[in-house]
Amino acid sequence: MLEDRRSFSMLDLIYQLIWRMCMIVTIAFLITRLNLFRQMIYQRLSWKGKIVMIFVFGSFGVIGNYTGIVIHPDVSNVSFNRLEENIGSFKAIADTRNIGVILGGLFGGPAVGLGAGMIAGGHRYFLGGFISTATLLLTVFGGLIAGLINRKIAYKKEIQPSFILMISTLILSIEIILIPLFTESYEVAVLLIKLTGLPIIIVNSIGIWICALIFYNVLREEEKVKALQTQKALFIANKTLPFFRQGLDEYSCEKVARILCTYTNADSVAITDLNKVLAHIGKGKEYDHLLQVHDQEAMRHVLQTGEIFILKSMPEFDHIPFNWPLKAVIIIPLLIREKPVGTLKLYYTRSYKLNDAEKELAEGLIMLLSTQLEIGEAERHKVLLQNAEIKALQAQIHPHFLFNSLNVIAALCKRDPLFARKLLIQLSTFLRNNTSMTRQTLIPIEKEMETVLAYFSLEQARFPERFVLETKIDPSIETALIPPFTIQPLVENAIVHGFSERCENETVQITIVNEEGFLNISIKDNGVGISSERLKLLGSKEIISNKGTGIAIQNIKERLSLVFGPEALFSIKSQVNKGTDITIVIPLQYERGVQLSDNSLLS
Repeated sequence: MLEDRRSFSMLDLIYQLIWRMCMIVTIAFLITRLNLFRQMIYQRLSWKGKIVMIFVFGSFGVIGNYTGIVIHPDVSNVSFNRLEENIGSFKAIADTRNIGVILGGLFGGPAVGLGAGMIAGGHRYFLGGFISTATLLLTVFGGLIAGLINRKIAYKKEIQPSFILMISTLILSIEIILIPLFTESYEVAVLLIKLTGLPIIIVNSIGIWICALIFYNVLREEEKVKALQTQKALFIANKTLPFFRQGLDEYSCEKVARILCTYTNADSVAITDLNKVLAHIGKGKEYDHLLQVHDQEAMRHVLQTGEIFILKSMPEFDHIPFNWPLKAVIIIPLLIREKPVGTLKLYYTRSYKLNDAEKELAEGLIMLLSTQLEIGEAERHKVLLQNAEIKALQAQIHPHFLFNSLNVIAALCKRDPLFARKLLIQLSTFLRNNTSMTRQTLIPIEKEMETVLAYFSLEQARFPERFVLETKIDPSIETALIPPFTIQPLVENAIVHGFSERCENETVQITIVNEEGFLNISIKDNGVGISSERLKLLGSKEIISNKGTGIAIQNIKERLSLVFGPEALFSIKSQVNKGTDITIVIPLQYERGVQLSDNSLLS
């Protein structure tokens, strides 16, 4: 409420204004809680944000007007030109409205400064007084000038509190000096600014400076918290790196969950793949089966969108005991090549524990943990390709295969030189493809089939009329991409192992079709089949036996998983003495402008 004072000293006026200024400073501190305030400091506001901040800083000015002090200057010694001049009409208000207006301009730009000046100046105009028009115009002028200064400075870091103090003092001084020029009673206006000018400049400038200090101190504290959270996230990432590089399995996930449970505020940590919980450490572990049902919808949302899901109040549901310990959860997607492959769940026993700092830590962990998974995938892919290359090189120099092929070709040179020439070309194609394709992640189907046909031709030459290869491939998908050495090793397995105990009617059928955007690859033989006990282990680990180790199938499965993720399917069906059917389903992919390497036939 306005206070009417008729006689006091300049020091008394400064003292009274300081009390008013403290109220504005307190409100300024509350503004720092607004998210829009942080946007105003670090980036340009949207028009909606600008309108909000205009009213916020304009309200500063209105409060400054209401808490002002009414001044009645002593005009007894002033001579007036007009006899009708009413001496009682000479009153003014010493206030702190300019704190909000100039702050709005310096931090929010011309639009905020101008808008706040119009609100605060307009309100001051309706309070009356012989300088009301001057205060309206000059308040708007001050906000606009402060806003233009904001726009001229390219980097907000240059607007430091000391600079703000200097600029605000200059703007306020210009406003005070110009007041007499916009009033009819020039002498009274000069008398007024002699009394109130210096206190208004001092108190308002100090108020603006203190508010700027509050703004920047709050922001620096926020930056420190972010820096600490970043440091914490990096520390956690350093701890988890050795384990997540091994992939998303139960062992690595358990180790990572223990680390997160130790170094975060979470009371419980769970890690899942796309379907099930791989590890859960901390409180509530005994309720895994209930959590999986309860979080199913949230997990589906996270896996579909790749976004964080936060639930600060976990609702009650059936079969949950009264002492249910977990009250809040944050679910983080784990990504590989921007595709979700699992989730990380951080549970809290109290909702208040899930604060902004924990959210920022979670956002940092998304990138770091996902990068670790990608690194691990790349390393495993590299190892698998190296293994495939080694196996290919071994096949090239395998004495039995190479010598048998050369012996067959040598025997045919006199009896059937044209056929010998054809086999020599097939051997060259097989060896060349074995060398070149090991350096590629994906190759066209036609290139893989070229290797298959070359291998099969050499084996068929050794055992004439024993093997039959039947192929059914849709011509439209011959350029579709698959990992190298996907089909050839399976055909080799069928010949070497599937037909090892038979000598007639040995058939391998290869079928590749397009089924709704997926390649369906089937390699079927009518060999001796695989026992159910061996079938359970085949492809999951190396098997020590005199019939082979199964490492080729394991290598193919892992490479398919690395390239296509959960979209790749690999299944084996087999019956003893009836044969084996291997099915591979992968997403249909083409590469634009695929340039096939020059593997033209020798002439």
